[in-house]
Amino acid sequence: MGEVIRRTKNGKFIGFYLRFYDGGRRRQIASKQPSAAEARKMLLQIEARIARGQAGIEDRRTDWPTVAALVDRFCAEYSRPRIKNIDKHRAQCRSCLKKVLPALGKRCTPQVTEDDVAKLRDALLRRHAPGTVKNTLATLSTAFAWGMRQKLAPRNPCKGVERPVCESAIDFLSRQELTRLLRVAADSSMLQHVAVSLALRTGLRKGELFGLRWIDLDLESRRLTVARSFNTTPKSGKARHLRLPIELVPLLRQWRDQCPPSPDGLVLPHGIKQSRMIGIDTMCGLPRLMRLAGIRRLPRPWHTLRHTFASHFIMSGGSIMALQKILGHADLRITMLYAHLAPDYLADEMDRLKF
Repeated sequence: MGEVIRRTKNGKFIGFYLRFYDGGRRRQIASKQPSAAEARKMLLQIEARIARGQAGIEDRRTDWPTVAALVDRFCAEYSRPRIKNIDKHRAQCRSCLKKVLPALGKRCTPQVTEDDVAKLRDALLRRHAPGTVKNTLATLSTAFAWGMRQKLAPRNPCKGVERPVCESAIDFLSRQELTRLLRVAADSSMLQHVAVSLALRTGLRKGELFGLRWIDLDLESRRLTVARSFNTTPKSGKARHLRLPIELVPLLRQWRDQCPPSPDGLVLPHGIKQSRMIGIDTMCGLPRLMRLAGIRRLPRPWHTLRHTFASHFIMSGGSIMALQKILGHADLRITMLYAHLAPDYLADEMDRLKF
């Protein structure tokens, strides 16, 4: 608790001073208020701001940038060592933060409060999915945190604002659907057959599939090294080593003799030219194959194949710890999304209670 101090000098009253704690440090300032009651009121306002995570003393600086200016600088200058493609990351941040500018863009950064961010969240939820809104608020919070370090914002108003809850629904193909898909892929081009078979039997991400090189495969020892995602490092930033499923070895041997040459020696050279690596938005004909196989339309077809591998691996009795290593998850909590599919998950637990 703070206190109001009546300060005198040589027996002459000089004013009311406020003593309080801000960020663990004791501070004392002149209130410049005419009465003890007004000084007490000012102290309560300061303590209320500190309790909300704001600066106790409002900054008198007048040249704070607007939120739009903060966003412009953030999208042009923000960087972290772990970001693999900084230009792509900045473009994604700019696209994400465009949603907040109509409501907050013209305000100066100190004027944005937690209530403003909460109202923004509620307005966005009426037009966008919870996951999109959650990502928008997270990016806005990162922008304000960066702005504080750059002296562009006095505080982060996103801190403490509750974010939307996103259901982690995992969509995967049934055994009948994946059998039909493999059959359709086998009747299509050899490249598509290899791509779909690799995805369903290894659980690689799309970028890892199309960044895979022949030097990453040893068909004799069945070694599979996941060293790249497209032409950069995997999502975790580290390579991982897997055992190549034996069903893939004859198919890959056959494809190795037919595979078109590419500068990087890619297993799946696909794009406008055969020698060019696949672009991120290219689907390699997978949506068409799914249509031919009678499979429902999916928003992320290649990632659905990854979910399909993981789901059937667990349903077949696979270890959740082994799955974490196979998928390359840095955090076991992500892999635990598949735990409910295990055959012994809560098997007899509900029968423990006896009356």
